[in-house]
Amino acid sequence: MKVIKMAAIPAALLVALTGCATGGSAQDGATGGSAQDGAGLTTMKVGISPFQDTYLPIIGTEKGWFEEVGLDVQFQSLAWNAVMPVVASGDIDLAVYATTGVVATANADPEVVYAYAWNFFTEGAAMMVRPDGGIKSVEDLEDESTDRDAARDAAVRQLKGKTIVTTLSTDMGKTVVDALESVGLTQDDVELIDMDTDAGLAAFLAGTGDAYLGGIAQRATALKNGMVAAITGVDLSAPVINGAVMKRSYLESNKDDVLAFVNVMHRIIRFCDAELDECGKIITDRLNEETAGGLTVEAFKDYWQKLELYASNAQESSDMALSKDGISYWKTTWDGDNKYLVETGAIPAEVESAEHFLMPEVWDEYVAKYGIDETGF
Repeated sequence: MKVIKMAAIPAALLVALTGCATGGSAQDGATGGSAQDGAGLTTMKVGISPFQDTYLPIIGTEKGWFEEVGLDVQFQSLAWNAVMPVVASGDIDLAVYATTGVVATANADPEVVYAYAWNFFTEGAAMMVRPDGGIKSVEDLEDESTDRDAARDAAVRQLKGKTIVTTLSTDMGKTVVDALESVGLTQDDVELIDMDTDAGLAAFLAGTGDAYLGGIAQRATALKNGMVAAITGVDLSAPVINGAVMKRSYLESNKDDVLAFVNVMHRIIRFCDAELDECGKIITDRLNEETAGGLTVEAFKDYWQKLELYASNAQESSDMALSKDGISYWKTTWDGDNKYLVETGAIPAEVESAEHFLMPEVWDEYVAKYGIDETGF
């Protein structure tokens, strides 16, 4: 396997991605999550990354909903591949992240757990390519063959011998490897360049690599710069599952606070479903202040509940993640995480779900406290 590590990121980009407090006043050092501020609210330090989905909690601060449930949420904006080390360090209490991060970290830190899912990246992943780079899209190949499955496989096989820019040891790297393996290719058949999402996009747009896979904001920027989405969504991999990640000790000691945070997340999603213009403006304004993504409100609206799905209440979350027939059944994704990370040598052994995927029990407690089919906001 040819993997090129490219860790050099411009200083301005590092400021935008790793150190920006986006709500409240960030403080140094770990917290137990039980400290109270002057207003009698419980302080909760939350890690988020500069994407349109992981920034959704900001709306809870803007609307005062976290305060209503007794929380003083203080956000720390982190690059996607920096989130889990900060969770493990204890410098944040909770992070919005994917199952892949827990599987990647649990061998080194058995304390990390996945508590609850509300965001399912069903169609968001996209292998971006150059319009004149010789890689055809699934749709173009389908026009030639009229066989959708054959066109999909042919599209992925085109990656053999190509250079792909992505973020390894995360769900993004997993998506690339899953796609390759689905047609009998391995990582030895391509050259992988490992970079954080924004830095990788900048490198790709400047001419590095034949293909790029990042987040939705990066996908939108690549499209605006004339790139093409060649392979997307479930044609690449099982959906990524985003939600609340933390240490087991924090969850056990602060269960009501975690449930209150989830309650606000479902409320935010119902708000966005009903008031998409306002929701989109809050998120895109903040993203564009802190990154070079350039995501517009119209693009946000076009993507909402289409490229990825958001659960507006516990019933929807269960239907999508906990049901074996769900579009993002958690066990399929968890097993895929283990396979990818073990095969790439990122982890020494598979991570048992019973100890680290705690959503079934947290979901039960949530329903007991808030109900299964909440409406309104």
